[in-house]
Amino acid sequence: MSKTSIIAKQLQEKGFVVLSNFLDEDDISSDMSVWLEGAPKFKDGVVGSIPTNFMGKIQSKIANLIPGLAQNIGIEIDADIYIYSAIRLNRSQGEPALRLPFHYHLDPKIAPGGVLNWHLDHFSYYLGGDHTNYLICYLPVQKPDIHSCNLAIIPYDILKKLDSCTFMRVQHRGALRFRCVESDTMAWFQMRFPNELVEVGQWYAIDDFYPSPGWKLDIDIEQHKVVPQLSVGDLLIMRADVIHRTEDAKTDRISIRCDAIPRNARWLYSWFSLFKMGLMLPFEYPKVRYNKKIWLKAVLANRLRASKLGHYFLSRPQ
Repeated sequence: MSKTSIIAKQLQEKGFVVLSNFLDEDDISSDMSVWLEGAPKFKDGVVGSIPTNFMGKIQSKIANLIPGLAQNIGIEIDADIYIYSAIRLNRSQGEPALRLPFHYHLDPKIAPGGVLNWHLDHFSYYLGGDHTNYLICYLPVQKPDIHSCNLAIIPYDILKKLDSCTFMRVQHRGALRFRCVESDTMAWFQMRFPNELVEVGQWYAIDDFYPSPGWKLDIDIEQHKVVPQLSVGDLLIMRADVIHRTEDAKTDRISIRCDAIPRNARWLYSWFSLFKMGLMLPFEYPKVRYNKKIWLKAVLANRLRASKLGHYFLSRPQ
């Protein structure tokens, strides 16, 4: 069995795979690291529009790997476009803080340092609705401790074995959060699920796409997580419908993220599609409409800036 076939098999069975030492030391530009330390973040905490002159060696290695891998697992990506961004965490030892007063659509708690709780990505699903033909790549480029600031994952096989109903419901999905009921957030869950007998310790899927509130899980995902230990230069490849969260913010950390997008997603970046998306906003679900407005404003502002510079970078929809 070829190396690509072995990687593809793990992606199909578990939803993720780690390739150690994917990058060499000289693949990571020191100028890029300095730029990323001060670059502004989008609403979801992501740094977009990384200058392409920093990314040549990384882009080349990704482009040599991903098309064959996608073909092997039977998904259709756009082999000509990879959307690069960066995720920057700031060291923080603080505890998650309650967000009061509670709001139906907002998390009851927020973690410091840019840590993201359990979720499936939102903006990519709002915009394209296709998390089947979609691969996500993480590459740490600044990370002082292999045992901190990793990504926690719920593998396909574990979720399928312990909560087959949730496994079926999250396949191909995005725009979902997964939260545990705590004593100080009980009121938020009772507001979100008024017809449920909510108890501390239960886990719920929070649906941020369809009007339904979500559903109760049959698995304690925190007890069954897998946390790959990543060093600088390692590559984590993940299917877009794999439940994941940031492990912690015990140190500062910057990772490059590359999205291999569906073959039909290129249309999102044409002027016609942006215009059409704006016209369709009144007919979207409320949460989708709210977030598409944010993304459209950011993209249009990016294009206006780029037109003055004579170039344009694709920004990642999370």
